[in-house]
Amino acid sequence: MDDFEIRALRPGDEHSLLATFNLVFAAGNPGFTPRTIEEWRWAFERNPAGQRVFVALHRGEVVAQYAALPQQVWVDGNRHVFAQIVDSMVHPAHRAHGDRPSLFLETARAFFAEYGGPDKDWVHYGWPIGRALSLGEKHLEYGTLRTQLVLLRELDAQRSGSAPSRSIEIAQLSRFDHRAKWLWDRCADSLRASAIRDAAYLNWRFADHPRQRYAMHAARDESGNLLGLCVARPADLVQKDLWCIAEWLVPPGELELAQALLETTTEAARQAGARAIAWICPEWSDWHRWFQDQGFLAHPTPYRTVARAFQRRFDLHWLRSSWWYQWGDSDLV
Repeated sequence: MDDFEIRALRPGDEHSLLATFNLVFAAGNPGFTPRTIEEWRWAFERNPAGQRVFVALHRGEVVAQYAALPQQVWVDGNRHVFAQIVDSMVHPAHRAHGDRPSLFLETARAFFAEYGGPDKDWVHYGWPIGRALSLGEKHLEYGTLRTQLVLLRELDAQRSGSAPSRSIEIAQLSRFDHRAKWLWDRCADSLRASAIRDAAYLNWRFADHPRQRYAMHAARDESGNLLGLCVARPADLVQKDLWCIAEWLVPPGELELAQALLETTTEAARQAGARAIAWICPEWSDWHRWFQDQGFLAHPTPYRTVARAFQRRFDLHWLRSSWWYQWGDSDLV
C-alpha cells in the first residue's frame, strides 16, 4: 500500500471525501440524493460523542473511508462508547482486483486499531449489506447478533385501544432540554445497556438533523416534565410508506401513557399518508411484547445486526441479551 496514506481524518479532507462519497453511492442508485457538506458536518463534526473517521488518500485525494457514529452508552453505572459503522467505501479506481491488496480492509484495520479496545470503544456495530458484510465476517471479526425483525402494524388493521383513565397531555416538541435526561434516568435500568438519551444527544440526532424532519411527541406533567417520548418519521425502508418509530422512551409499567403516545403517533402516521407503523427493539424487552399486544406483527427484514466487541466480558452473547437499540441508534431512519 505504498501509494496510499491511511490515517485519521484531518481538517480539510472533508471536501475530497464528500466528492468520493457521492460518486460511490450514486453508482447504480438512480434515486440517490448527493450528501451536502452541511449533512456531513452534522454527522461527523457535531456529534456530541465525537468523531470516528479513517481515510485513505492517493495523491492527496480521499479514495477510501471507514467511519462510525459514536454514542455514549450507559453500562453497569459507567459511560462507554459504542459506535455504528457507516459509509464504508472505496473509489472504483482503487478497488481490489487480482493481487492488489484490499484498500477497504487496510483502512478498516487501521480504524479498529485506533478506536477499538477495552480502554477505547467497547463495541462497533452496524447493518452492512452486500460485499461489506461478507468481507467484514471473513476478515474483520464481524459477528451476527440477530437477523433483524421489525414490528409492523398496518393502519387499516389498527385495533382501538381503551381510553386512558387519566388525562395525559401529549405535546409536539421542537427541541429538548435537561428534562430529557430525567426521563431517560427513569427508564435506564429497564433498558440495561443503552445510549444516554440526554438533550445533547436527542437534539443532535433528531431536532438538528439537516435533512429529515421528525414528529417528536412527548407526554408531560403540569410542570412540563417529560413522562414519555415517541419520535417518528415517514420512510421507505422495509416497505414503502412506513411511519417508522425512531425513538420510544417510556418508563416500564406506564401502559396508559404508552397507549396515549401510540395513539398520537398513529394519528400522525395517518395524516402523513402512511400505510403502516414500524418499530424495532430487542426481543427481550417488555415493550417488544407490548407492541405485539397492540396488534403489531413481527416481520423479517433484509438486515442483519452485526457487531465487533472489544471487551471480553461484554461479548456478542451479552449484547444479544442486554443491549437496547432501536432505529434511532442507526442511520436507517
